[in-house]
Amino acid sequence: MKSISPIIATILIIVMTVAIVGIFYAFTTGMFGSLTQSSSQQIQQQSQVTSFTINNVYCSNNIVYFNIYNNGNIPININNSEIIFTDNNGNTISINGNNIICNNGNIIPSGSNSLCYVKIYSCFYSYTDYIKSINFIYNGISYSYNIPNSNNFNLVPFYPYFFQPTNLTISSRNSQGYFAQMPQCNITSNPYSGGGYTGTTGTYGLFSCIAIQNSAISVVVWFYLLTGSQGVMLSYQNTQYPNHPNNRVPWLYVGTNGYLYAGDWNGTLWQVSTPISTGWHMAVIEEWAASTSGPYYIALYLDGNYIGQSSSSNVPYLFGTNQVPSPQPSPYDYIGTGFAAGGWPYNNGGWFFFNGTIAYVALYNTVLNQTQVQQLYRAGFPNTLFSNNLVISYILAPTYYNNNSYYFIPYYVNTQLMSQMGINNYNAISITPNGSIGPIPNSQFIYEPNPPLS
Repeated sequence: MKSISPIIATILIIVMTVAIVGIFYAFTTGMFGSLTQSSSQQIQQQSQVTSFTINNVYCSNNIVYFNIYNNGNIPININNSEIIFTDNNGNTISINGNNIICNNGNIIPSGSNSLCYVKIYSCFYSYTDYIKSINFIYNGISYSYNIPNSNNFNLVPFYPYFFQPTNLTISSRNSQGYFAQMPQCNITSNPYSGGGYTGTTGTYGLFSCIAIQNSAISVVVWFYLLTGSQGVMLSYQNTQYPNHPNNRVPWLYVGTNGYLYAGDWNGTLWQVSTPISTGWHMAVIEEWAASTSGPYYIALYLDGNYIGQSSSSNVPYLFGTNQVPSPQPSPYDYIGTGFAAGGWPYNNGGWFFFNGTIAYVALYNTVLNQTQVQQLYRAGFPNTLFSNNLVISYILAPTYYNNNSYYFIPYYVNTQLMSQMGINNYNAISITPNGSIGPIPNSQFIYEPNPPLS
């Protein structure tokens, strides 16, 4: 065998050395390149920070708003977020980011603030069931915000629990009725007189509390009638249901003859009436004193139209008359029922439950004029028109976490006006058809997804 010549061996050694060096260079370059690239990615990832704050959550015009500030360094996509509301009873409701709209678009850049709202839920101020906190979650990061007591609101699915006269969503098929008892105040001085009668002091229901303090009251009621619907919508008397009262005024009611009546008692019957049809309606009953010695007036509006008024020189029951035989205060004001007997026309002779749907009641401490009444009718409900004189309003609504029951709950409260009457408990007491205190079962109502317009 011939041996390799020294020249060829030298060439092979050089080629192998170059190859080894090349392979080593390629390996080390790739490794360090990978390490450098990996380190760069880690630094980039570490510099991408998700961070945000919620600085306000509030209810306005039945819409839930909140402000969010992106203090991280990457954009926030609201569509990929989640909001969890928690109420005062610990119940929660979760809302997907797809149901949130922000004023500058749903991509919030770093360093930007945006006002957002929830589009599939509606809200209203509540003093019974209310939202206590909100937890906003995005990219695994959460921020909790405790809602101030002054911003307490309830939250319900946008439909079918809010009503407009041109968008019927609920009707009544109940035959038993339901009702709510109003708050009370203590009247220590009653300056009204007339016809030989004077005003009495003591515990009164909210209707008289407002009238006696302000010499006037106007109450707006939105309600729905079916064929044959009848009963008392507003009343006051000196005994509590189911007792037989001596003093009783079915202040606003639909008689068995299909007429709407507004009236008080001043020694004799004192009324205004008009025929009424099925469908949604807004009635306004007003009662006022021209002076502390009278005369006294009562007026009725229906669907924005003035029906008429009546006057008297005698002190009526609403203003606390001391008329015999039983000059007692009337501490029990009711929405949805009242005792109707004696001289009241077309009554049932006892507790007369309204078997339509009363959806909204608003109490004002003034006499509303016809222009204002027409504005209220056009606005529908709920609303806060003329809020300087709006003492309180109540709406029939479900607890937002349990749609199987309803309550009459405060929608709006003018706390200053209520405190002037010494009232700090604004809640109405919801009472079931059998007279028990508690939620009104939704079996009282039938939801109509596509109802006809009235």
